[in-house]
Amino acid sequence: MKKNPLNIMFGDFTYYNRHTMYSRYTPLAIGNIAQFAKQEFKDDIEVSIFKNAEKFLEKAKEKKPNVVAFSVYYWALDLTKYVAMQCRKIFGDDVTIVLGGPCIDSNKNQQIKFLTKTFPWADVIAVNEGELSFNSIIRRLIAGKKEDAFKEPIDGASFMLDKELIQGKPTGLTIDLSTVGSPYLSGLLDDFMNTDYQPLIQTSRFCPYTCAFCVSGKNRGKLRGYPLDQVNEELIYVAKKFADRPHMTMFLADENFGILKRDVEVAEMIKKCHIDYGFPESLFFYNDKRFTETSRKIIEILGPINHIGLALALQSENPETLKAISRRNVTEDEIKAAILWASKLGIRTTTELIFGMPFETKDSFVKQLDTAVKRGFDSVLAHNLFIMDGIELNRPEKREEFGIKTKFRNLGVEYGKHDGNFFCEHEEVVIETKTLTYQDFLDVRGLNFLFYAVFAFNYQKWFFQFIRNEQISIPDFFEKFLKPNRDENWPKGYLKFLDDFKNAVEGELFDTREQMVSYYKKIYEKNGNEVGDPSRINISFGARLIYLENDWIEEVLMRHLKELLNDINFENNKLIAKKLVSLAQRQRINLRHLSKIDPLNFSFDVINWQKNKFKESLYNFKMPNKDIVFSTNENHKSKIDSFNKRFSNEKDIDFYYEALEFIRPISLTLHDLSYSGK
Repeated sequence: MKKNPLNIMFGDFTYYNRHTMYSRYTPLAIGNIAQFAKQEFKDDIEVSIFKNAEKFLEKAKEKKPNVVAFSVYYWALDLTKYVAMQCRKIFGDDVTIVLGGPCIDSNKNQQIKFLTKTFPWADVIAVNEGELSFNSIIRRLIAGKKEDAFKEPIDGASFMLDKELIQGKPTGLTIDLSTVGSPYLSGLLDDFMNTDYQPLIQTSRFCPYTCAFCVSGKNRGKLRGYPLDQVNEELIYVAKKFADRPHMTMFLADENFGILKRDVEVAEMIKKCHIDYGFPESLFFYNDKRFTETSRKIIEILGPINHIGLALALQSENPETLKAISRRNVTEDEIKAAILWASKLGIRTTTELIFGMPFETKDSFVKQLDTAVKRGFDSVLAHNLFIMDGIELNRPEKREEFGIKTKFRNLGVEYGKHDGNFFCEHEEVVIETKTLTYQDFLDVRGLNFLFYAVFAFNYQKWFFQFIRNEQISIPDFFEKFLKPNRDENWPKGYLKFLDDFKNAVEGELFDTREQMVSYYKKIYEKNGNEVGDPSRINISFGARLIYLENDWIEEVLMRHLKELLNDINFENNKLIAKKLVSLAQRQRINLRHLSKIDPLNFSFDVINWQKNKFKESLYNFKMPNKDIVFSTNENHKSKIDSFNKRFSNEKDIDFYYEALEFIRPISLTLHDLSYSGK
């Protein structure tokens, strides 16, 4: 008699609330695992995939699965733990609980900790590439009874037996990607191809770099690509599904897109989908950190749909730090060449820096921020280092070596109740090291926010580029902005904004995870079992600063400028600076109500100044008086209309938060500029 198929339920969970509508992504990774298993075991297994934890448990009670398999990500760790615990409680030893994902460390001690403390309900963990490891586990379960499955090592897997960790032969990162198949083309992911999920596409796997702060840094393997014909079919399939939703962004899950020469061909495929189907209108990816010919070609091909532009993720330029995190950077000459190349083609440049890493100080980090601006990067993103399972810096010996101290903060909106139980996901943020004090951390946290506002969200970019060329340090200006002399008479709105920001920064950090959970539980229950305002400070305060605090900004900027310039220089620059503030405010689109903006008369060619990447003083761009005209093209209007359909009923702060989070590229929130008569 033929055995009943093994029923396998996969979970890659996310939170469902009013703020997570667009932070849900198609479960591609676990879809690949399900697809690969289905190809080998065919009718011997049944598979189903879930993003919603509640629906997963409802269906599990009905189906009584033989195997439940979970991708473990830090943004849904507690939720996944709860579902695993419930599966064990409901089904006892009749169910096999399998865990995988980037939070699984290859280190033996970390695996023991994971299986005995973090997930004591789990039977087994899949290490490295999940397809090979998971199929090894299923092969063992199909061959016999569960009680016999975990007595001998399993290739690519680890489990506890008699309080000892049993590790199978490593499978590494070796799978032939042509054998994986496509969960998109097979229809496995069709349930997620709706308005609630943004599409993930992966064209290659593996990162050759070994950064100690990254989950990819622990991996070793060959860089491999999926078959190009499969990639093309997937792109067309996804583009057709999302053609009616231009506001959605497509994400490439490649860790270094442009590292393979064939990525040029992939970029051409994406561009063709954009032309043929109108999707993607916005593409998010990280190009290879090196300034290679391939990276340049893909960026040229993808043009305006490329959300980031050219990215050079430096992370740190401190030699001691780079050595400690096992990272090598591009050279100064490569940085200069990259920015010059992008400048000539009008391509946006982005760099990222991480604060809180070993050997970094406040002074060294602020210097790096200043250098990034002076180099001419259009976008400078400053992040706080956080520790998570699966990275080298999380290991006890590394924490002790670098004096790493942490606090806990909520991920933003990843919290809520399930079955009456409250869950709240966290980041473990580095707030002190041997070279960093807590006060230094707080100071730089404020600078990080302002760099995000100005150099990522384009807040008052004209003004700040102007003063930079007048030899004013941007970090110095930001520090004055954050710490005005309170004995002076400042606008009340400005001081309230600063106080609210300070309270939010200090209030988001908790000494223990339990304190954090208790705090957000009270907020949740106070709001009638609904999340409160988003707690991602850069975005929430960025939305407030950009869209809701316009009544005091000109006065404040001018007063701080006067403090940093002598009287003569201030008077010479004041009128131009004021006009640049007005230019920025007019250029920002009223997302609630698209309306005609009156022209602004100007005697300096700001358009060509911008094309020149602000490398020279605005005074070198003198021209006869002309009217600057503000306009929106059809692409602007289409995307904004699409966004408004989803969020028009939200209160202002939520509406603008979502705008900064999801309208991509960010330039779509700005009017196009031209001169009257052209």
